[in-house]
Amino acid sequence: MKKNSAKVILMLLFTFLIICTQGCGPYRIKPANNELKYSESKKESTKSLNIIPENGSEFDIYEDKRRICVIENKGIINEIINGINHGKVENMEAGDILKDDRTYKSILTTGDGHKIDIYILNDTLHEKGIAAVGNKVVEVDYDIIRYIDSIKEFKNVNLDIKNDVFALFKKYGWTVDFMINTMEVKLPQSFMHSAGEYPVKIYWAYNNELSKDIGFDFKDCLGKTVTAEIYRLREPLPEFLKPRKEARGIVIRDKGSIAGAYIDAGRHDCFACSLNRKNLEQVTGKSFDKWVQSFINYEDRTEIKISKMKPEEVIKEYFNAVNKHDRDMIFSCLTMKNLCSYLSSNMDNRYLYNKNEKDAFYDGYGNIKSAKLISVKRMENTGNPGNVLEYEVETDYKFDKPITVSDGVQPRFILLRKESEKSGWKIDGIGTGP
Repeated sequence: MKKNSAKVILMLLFTFLIICTQGCGPYRIKPANNELKYSESKKESTKSLNIIPENGSEFDIYEDKRRICVIENKGIINEIINGINHGKVENMEAGDILKDDRTYKSILTTGDGHKIDIYILNDTLHEKGIAAVGNKVVEVDYDIIRYIDSIKEFKNVNLDIKNDVFALFKKYGWTVDFMINTMEVKLPQSFMHSAGEYPVKIYWAYNNELSKDIGFDFKDCLGKTVTAEIYRLREPLPEFLKPRKEARGIVIRDKGSIAGAYIDAGRHDCFACSLNRKNLEQVTGKSFDKWVQSFINYEDRTEIKISKMKPEEVIKEYFNAVNKHDRDMIFSCLTMKNLCSYLSSNMDNRYLYNKNEKDAFYDGYGNIKSAKLISVKRMENTGNPGNVLEYEVETDYKFDKPITVSDGVQPRFILLRKESEKSGWKIDGIGTGP
């Protein structure tokens, strides 16, 4: 009887201590002496990783809201735990982590009730990550934080990586984490771009150059339907591509065999480097402007027409095309580098590139009802190179929806650049300020 009473008292005391610990405001997580451990008794039955957002709906990569992601794969979990165990121990308040808007919670679980809760604070500005788990707070290698972030972004990734992919990327010092997506893609009949076209031919021409750097030329696949595989890579992009960091490994297969491979930077600016970490200029010996001339059809009638225009005439032609919703002429007035921005701006990282311009900009020319050009004025003493001119224009806009601006007269500042003598002056950028 006395033994039972003692047990009851101990249990009450233990409960009281827990309540005090959880309810007495900010608390300090003491550095742990022992490493975290994880084990999985049941045999792994799935090769995919499922992400479950806190609100039960699909994770929105454009929202900066706190989310809870559930990770169920043993290999991924052990990778994360290993990274935390090799982190630098921090002596800090857990409350400082939990109240930070950048913090999110990852639940590592086997689905059988065994779970580990980790709070992740990702300081992207200083490329620093803090993880709090159990009684341990550590600064974690930033590559591990990036790894967890990538898991949070993608759903149903494939962990069953083929041996030829592992071997190819390992040869050049890359670690394949998982497959993001795979899809069938019809390659264009040629790499030659004509005025008014969406720049998908330039996408393939550019990346074939990078692929050739490691011995894979997929020119013979033009006109065919091939398989494109997108992989998440552990290592960041080379230093010369900063501030971009996230690397995607792209593999092109023809009839099951690897026909091409290159590194891609994904959303906003996809062109990156070869597996050998060389950029286009290092591979071809030419700048983008020089290189792209070999893939532009300068015999195209629209191309010839624009090449003969004065800078002010190009601006007028562009706004006339916007007003008439003439997509082909809008594209024809842009430099190739500017046009290629449509490929990856605001892109969903599960895909190679945006299918069309509507995927790139929600408030682009497709949202414009009318655009009446009022005035065009060249700006002097801008300090731009000789092949770059800058103009200030005023345009009376009417929009379908007021997304970033409202109807009315709006100032715009336009950069025109001569990519080559054959191309003439084209629009390289449009901004709201000089």
